[in-house]
Amino acid sequence: MLNFLALSYAGRTAITAVCVILLVVGILYLGLGFLFFHIALGSKRRKDETIPCKNSLFERNAENKTLQDGYKWYDENYKQKVTCKNRKGKTLHAMEFRNPSNSNVWVICLHGWTNVKREMSSYAMEYYRRGFNVLIPDLRGHGDSESKYVTMGWLDRLDVVDWINSLVEENPRVKILLHGVSMGSATTMMTTGEELPENVVLAVSDCGFCGVREIFVDQCIRKYHLPPKIVIPAASFVNKLMNGFFFGEASAVEQLKKSKTPTLFIHGDKDDFVLIENLDPVYEACAAPKEKHIVKDAEHAVSGLWFPEEYWKTIDAFLAKYLYEAPVSQD
Repeated sequence: MLNFLALSYAGRTAITAVCVILLVVGILYLGLGFLFFHIALGSKRRKDETIPCKNSLFERNAENKTLQDGYKWYDENYKQKVTCKNRKGKTLHAMEFRNPSNSNVWVICLHGWTNVKREMSSYAMEYYRRGFNVLIPDLRGHGDSESKYVTMGWLDRLDVVDWINSLVEENPRVKILLHGVSMGSATTMMTTGEELPENVVLAVSDCGFCGVREIFVDQCIRKYHLPPKIVIPAASFVNKLMNGFFFGEASAVEQLKKSKTPTLFIHGDKDDFVLIENLDPVYEACAAPKEKHIVKDAEHAVSGLWFPEEYWKTIDAFLAKYLYEAPVSQD
């Protein structure tokens, strides 16, 4: 009897120890997931949007003429903050530039991860010079967005559809272009996989990634030197709790398979953040008319800053082909 009780006690102790170990491992696992989620998808709002993020491409290229011209244009040109409600009842925020040309063409410019509206100014300026209206939304977790967390384009795609519908409601004859850079590029690609009105006539996708899981696995390995097989599932689970989706659901590749929007894909061949290896999978997946252009010697998200003549010549040719309106002279 004593031996039996001793064995029972030992068994209970072992089970308790295993449970404690599993609990500790579970807490550490979730803690790791929350840490990665916070770093990658926590709020990217800034108190002063004129000060670039430390070590960002905007800080490194502070003296770039194209960037400085864009900032000057953004700061001095007439603009207006606008809002609309998304399908969940949240207020979406954007900056609007209405062109005195009375054009019925709108360009929705979509910024990258940790960026702000002002940092899309060089793109907005070029489209404005071509006679178009420009809308620059705050993506989730950035600027004035009411959402606390970044969603890397996946939920933003639905907000962009709501912006599109708002423009169409205002003017049923409107023609809409989407132009995104980096995370904004992923947002653009993901948006084109939705059911869009015929008003959306083309998209420009600059250095976008294949999907949220893919970009985080890559960053986990190359930037953080962490084991992705452990970190990414944990962070994806936390993201499901906080944002409502697993990383694997957020695929630009799968969205592009449903796209009907003519899309121009641009990527720098020296991109060390979103590697150029992302280009072919998204390009091949796109079911719509498409073209691609590789900018030689361009790093991440700087093709338009370092090689503006080549960049906009490529875009102008695409506009002429699919917008059916020749761009106006910049002179």
